[in-house]
Amino acid sequence: MASPILWQNVDETVTLLDVPRSIAAAQGTLQQPCHDHLLSVAALQAPFPSNEPKSAAAKAKLAIDPLEQARHDAYAVVLEQALLEVHGNHSGHWCLPRPFVQQTPRRIAKKRKRETGELEATAVQSELGSAVQLGSPPGLPNDLLPDLASSEGAGSKLYQWKPPGSIEESRDLPKKSELHANIRDICEVMEVSAVATADTYIFRSPPQSTFLLGDCSNNAISQGYVLGNARPLKSCEAFDFILLDPPWPSRSVRRTHKTAGSTYDTVSTLADMRILFQKMALNTLMADTCLVGMWITNKAAVRELVLGRNGIFASWGVDLVEEILWLKTTIHGEPVTPLDALWRKPYEVLLLGRKRGIQTTPTPAVVVKRRVIISVPDLHSRKPCLKTMIKRYVPDDEYRVLEVFARHLVAGWWSWGNECIKFNWEGYWRSAT
Repeated sequence: MASPILWQNVDETVTLLDVPRSIAAAQGTLQQPCHDHLLSVAALQAPFPSNEPKSAAAKAKLAIDPLEQARHDAYAVVLEQALLEVHGNHSGHWCLPRPFVQQTPRRIAKKRKRETGELEATAVQSELGSAVQLGSPPGLPNDLLPDLASSEGAGSKLYQWKPPGSIEESRDLPKKSELHANIRDICEVMEVSAVATADTYIFRSPPQSTFLLGDCSNNAISQGYVLGNARPLKSCEAFDFILLDPPWPSRSVRRTHKTAGSTYDTVSTLADMRILFQKMALNTLMADTCLVGMWITNKAAVRELVLGRNGIFASWGVDLVEEILWLKTTIHGEPVTPLDALWRKPYEVLLLGRKRGIQTTPTPAVVVKRRVIISVPDLHSRKPCLKTMIKRYVPDDEYRVLEVFARHLVAGWWSWGNECIKFNWEGYWRSAT
């Protein structure tokens, strides 16, 4: 089984990671590894064409707060050093082969300016849908997951679930429960049958994986299922690591990303995002020293919402301890856009915070450590799976992880979201044999 880590320095501050393989590897275990390939897009061979403003006046319109600029300048220094380190010590490929892709290369749509200074049209991905249709399984209907995740979902007349194993092996969970678990040490399959058409859709359920297919704003559902089923699933009621990839407001996603497999719902405003986080009340599911990872965009307002004095981390009693910078490059190790780009940065940031435990006051300020993940980007919105990288934070082999707003399952983890089984549909996979 190929490792998703293609190169890593000794202190693990710089990691070259293959995105599709990181997701595929997380579907299996050491005893039952996954060798299959996740459908992807062609690896980027050259940076995106520049859409940077040319005139001083145009650049001035995009000027940001000096403190914000200083942080991005510091990021650029860290990323430049990381690139030099990889180039100087790694002579192999920057991503693994992608045998199952639609080969149309990615391109950049013509830029359209907006008052906000953002890029209206970002990278247009290859049509993953065309690759999916090469296989024999029926196409995944756009309304399948929303129907299943709705309050009328799996127990409705629209679709019928057949979970892994027999009813007797379902750990006394309610038959119409929206929470599904595979407590076995092998990958299982789940069948969803469309009553109207008799079509059957197969989803892979990794070993020891549990998922709640539902709206993340419905905290009553999450509390009831997680706490109510912790005992029959032989799980603790709290998690050691909670990972979130929130649906931050994004006009470009809503307007330009119409590729099959790449679209996803976003929240309209940051005020709505705050309300969503409050409804989730994730702090009630955190162990005393829980680690919280949250992907954010490069907008200052998003960072402030999470890290501000009255931000989400503060409301959860979480202190920032690390930042992971995910740098996207070509197959030759070139950033997809300049590090100092004004329109679109070539990196995203994962904030890592630690819950204060029984303390009632913030811990003394610490120097926030920065690590770098470098990878050739995959399908739009797919993030690297961090399973191979989090052991440094949770050394106990019995650690418990919850991924929120998930779009694929992970062996041994709990997943929650209205698309958390999306990329576990068998149509997105091809056998390695």
